[in-house]
Amino acid sequence: MTVYTAQCEIDSDDAITASRSENRVELEPSSRTEVYLAPAKARTFARGILALADEIDGGDVEAEAPKRAPQVGDRVRVVKDDMNGFRRGEFVGLVGTLTRVSSYAPEGNGFKVQFGDGFGRHGDKVNGTWNCTEVELVDEPAPEPALADWERDLLAGPSRSSRAKYVEEAKDLLSDKPAAVAHIIELAQWLAAGDE
Repeated sequence: MTVYTAQCEIDSDDAITASRSENRVELEPSSRTEVYLAPAKARTFARGILALADEIDGGDVEAEAPKRAPQVGDRVRVVKDDMNGFRRGEFVGLVGTLTRVSSYAPEGNGFKVQFGDGFGRHGDKVNGTWNCTEVELVDEPAPEPALADWERDLLAGPSRSSRAKYVEEAKDLLSDKPAAVAHIIELAQWLAAGDE
């Protein structure tokens, strides 16, 4: 069995050992709960702990992607609601949309979360808002807001009329020859007549 030992810098009677206990790494101080190590000895001991962990699981480590801070517009879950105790815990676990992030909030409630459509009063858990102390990102994508027909048309950009399409096609067909505008229009009319 592999055992790594580090002796305390302050009290030579104290030490800490690391060993394998089934599928876990066991850390055991000799007598006290604190063992003080110089940086070099701490690194050597830490490498020993890592070697034991690698021996147990083969060194498979899944690095977690760093979590970004919640931003306005993100879907968030309330972790801590009002730090002042007003309705403490009532909003914890609810999911909403972050509408404000304040690094300076005298009351400590730097996150404003909107629930539902947000048109309800402040404190309405279904369609209102609430100032919270702590939130976490939610993996689910925020639902896309419903758009009116005119908004969809506006986002789609200008549509080309069928006449313009025929003129473009005629210009492409005549691009290798010098053509007067009248010839392009005549060809566009002929192309349009073929589709009717």
